[in-house]
Amino acid sequence: MYIVLDSQFDYSVHDMPVLRRWWCLLLLENHSLNSCGKIFAHWTEECKQLIAGKHTPVFRLKRKAEQQDIEETMTQTASDVRRMCMAESMQFCVYQTSDNTGERLLYPEVKLIKWVQCKTCRGWLHLDCAGMEMEPFDCGCEDSIEHPRIKDAVDSGGIHAVFSKTQIKTLHDDLLSGKLRSNRMFLWRNPATSLRLKQHLKIKTLSWSEQRMYELLRFIEEATNIAKKIKTGNIHLLDFVLDVMLPELLIKALKEHGISRFRAELMMACGNVF
Repeated sequence: MYIVLDSQFDYSVHDMPVLRRWWCLLLLENHSLNSCGKIFAHWTEECKQLIAGKHTPVFRLKRKAEQQDIEETMTQTASDVRRMCMAESMQFCVYQTSDNTGERLLYPEVKLIKWVQCKTCRGWLHLDCAGMEMEPFDCGCEDSIEHPRIKDAVDSGGIHAVFSKTQIKTLHDDLLSGKLRSNRMFLWRNPATSLRLKQHLKIKTLSWSEQRMYELLRFIEEATNIAKKIKTGNIHLLDFVLDVMLPELLIKALKEHGISRFRAELMMACGNVF
């Protein structure tokens, strides 16, 4: 795959399901395989339906090397299925759909969705999944593995060196008002939508000392006045701080270094920024 696509060696285990579907689809489109048994147990029937126009397409690569310039940011209706958000297969998508039904789980009421296309890999992201609007857009697919480590910055300069109370308060207000669409915020308000997805989006690795974690959580609570509400018995707001505010704040800090939300999600999943 790396040789054929002339690509750098930056694929991960998270990319394999999409690559398998793509390879299975190419085999079915270009060869008569009726006598070859099952091609890919999980994807053969799905790809047959796709060729017949009965299934929503997954991310497709163009066959021709030359590609026309495409507008980087555009608006389309949610019913347009010509693109697949790269965050979808990794379950980081702000508009994540159900694996079983294909129906949208998050923000199903949204009718118009903006898209951006990476100038390098040509992959598509919802603007909300990209987290930034720039032309040309770069999803970070060719970024080096060297990224600013938030933990190091906090250890050297303290919580105030990375996060400000104004920044935290603005993020908090944007999440509550809906100005910032967040998969975690939607699931906190609608936990029954998908408990599995809610668990998937929790921070897996955070190698901070208990003291640093306590300082950050207190800092968030004080900046948003959540601390007072928790003390009066609204214990569920502690989950809001841990499951929504903390990861969204880390993403916001990475975005200030020019890192897309999509890339920040991948970095958090790998735990290499803490």
